[in-house]
Amino acid sequence: MRRIIFGLIALGFGAILITSPLFSQPPGGDKGGKGPPRFELGTVLPPPLLEELNLTPEQEKALEQMKADLKVELEKLLTPDQKKMVENFRPMGPGGGQAKKGGPGGKGGNRPNVPSNFEITAPPLLPTPILVKGPLQVVGGKSPIQLTGDAIEGVLGNYNKEVSGTGIRFLSGQDLNKDGEKAGNLSFTVKGLNNEKGRWYRILVRGLAQDNFAVEDEELYIKAEYFKEDGKNALDYIKKSIYAQLELERKSFKDPGTNKSLGAATWRNYSIDFRTPFPEVDTLKISVGFNKGAGKSTNSEFWISELEVLPIPDPTNYTRPTRASNSNPPALKSLVSLGGRWYYDPRNGGKEIPKQFDSTNVDQLYYLADKLETPFVNNTTSWLRRGYLDYFGKLVEKDQFVSDSLVILFTEKFIVLRSKNLPNHPTAVFPDRTRYLDGNPNYIQEQRDVWRIPLQPKENPKHVAMTMKNTRALPMGPIGVAVNGVVFFNPFDESAEVDAVWRLDRCCGHPSPSFEYHYHKYPSCVNTPWADDGAEHSTLIGFAFDGYPVYGPYESKGVLAKDSKEHPLNEFNLHSDPLRGPHYHVTPGKFPHIIGGYWGEVDPSTRGKKGPPKQ
Repeated sequence: MRRIIFGLIALGFGAILITSPLFSQPPGGDKGGKGPPRFELGTVLPPPLLEELNLTPEQEKALEQMKADLKVELEKLLTPDQKKMVENFRPMGPGGGQAKKGGPGGKGGNRPNVPSNFEITAPPLLPTPILVKGPLQVVGGKSPIQLTGDAIEGVLGNYNKEVSGTGIRFLSGQDLNKDGEKAGNLSFTVKGLNNEKGRWYRILVRGLAQDNFAVEDEELYIKAEYFKEDGKNALDYIKKSIYAQLELERKSFKDPGTNKSLGAATWRNYSIDFRTPFPEVDTLKISVGFNKGAGKSTNSEFWISELEVLPIPDPTNYTRPTRASNSNPPALKSLVSLGGRWYYDPRNGGKEIPKQFDSTNVDQLYYLADKLETPFVNNTTSWLRRGYLDYFGKLVEKDQFVSDSLVILFTEKFIVLRSKNLPNHPTAVFPDRTRYLDGNPNYIQEQRDVWRIPLQPKENPKHVAMTMKNTRALPMGPIGVAVNGVVFFNPFDESAEVDAVWRLDRCCGHPSPSFEYHYHKYPSCVNTPWADDGAEHSTLIGFAFDGYPVYGPYESKGVLAKDSKEHPLNEFNLHSDPLRGPHYHVTPGKFPHIIGGYWGEVDPSTRGKKGPPKQ
């Protein structure tokens, strides 16, 4: 045993020598601070190498035990002074030099004083969130989710590289429970259905399929089972495969400009809408699962970070407007106009318009496209994650829920968005000390943005589109804002010479030198009212600063707007239809990605108070 332990000690010091360059400070180091430690005492293998090895859960468990044993032996072997030397060992890493200041978005911020004991550690294993609305209640207390087969709870991805948290992992390439099948399932129970107020519901699943995740016969599904008599008597069920959507998006959103270390995997919403078939239904059993796993042994998981069940309006209550009609459809008669295409639903209350819309009432704020949408639902709250900077530049050492990351107001001419510019989805770890992407040395910092979007956009007769040569048709920095309050940038980096899309994380974003997280292309992780599965025209995902809306990639069922022959996009990524009017579409894998220039006039007051305070 002693021989094995000292062999591990030797391996541990080898790991120290291997790891130290990879865990160096961001290029140039942290101004005024020492930066995080290189490694934890007892480290056996460097985290970047662990990512490439794609260890099985059994190997990960064994390695953690080896690490614990090695740490005990090193604690005995080293003197206090030697331990201090190991703790403070910080050689410079590749790409030295100070991180740039300034650049797109404004003047760069100062780097924080990072505590000497700050390190990236595995997030605590927390229950996967289940969000319910209205009278619905999740059964089961703190542990409502039941797992079967090759489905486990765990950290989603490599926590040294991405801030994905914990959740459910479907293992399509491993028979973890040794039953001869690659299959798994999660399920939970919901009660409190109120059939008098409606019988339509939606299940939303926030998921990511790794590049090698695969099943046969499209056996990746969402299922709802109906019960009566307080869940004691089963009635019927509905089941929907979501694998076709997954495969379609793998093909449609494949982008040769994306960083190759990420692969094509990205976070998406998957959903099913259904009506309970009998008025007696009082309980739902919700399941998400897979059968006939056909993935390779590594990089073949489907991750689930969040689940949601909510009542929705009966789709037949809405009548689509036509060109010939000058009157509002019946569903609009009870709504209060806010200007442009925006409406407020007083819900049988008074007609007085709220001073602001936030997480408490944003489900009463509607946008009229071809149908009424609630684009800001699930987009007004977020998290200040460990490793981000708060508004004052202080390093966040513990995750903090932010209940007002986006607040919406209306004036006579504008919809006003007060945003903290915090992504409400997983991100890569920034600064990118392991050079997982491109070594981006910048932090994600809480902002104080105020954006004024015209309610009645007007075409600019002198509009100019950008090209790979004409890179200044759009300004550097923010050019629009997504429905979660995070800003859009144009396709170029700060030099305005290189298409910047390959530098991005899975959700198509990264922070600027002013520590402002932003999107350069289709922000596929942004929450929309429906899963954008290619079954119809995409939903609204944001606005350019000229006031024209930005929609997802689909023009119609199965047709990407960038490929449309019937309604082709112009060089601005814009076209028009009778129901939506002029609007932009994102174009995955095709320049200019979001918009190619402002089609409309940009009001000088669009951008208000901005950014962190001077330090």
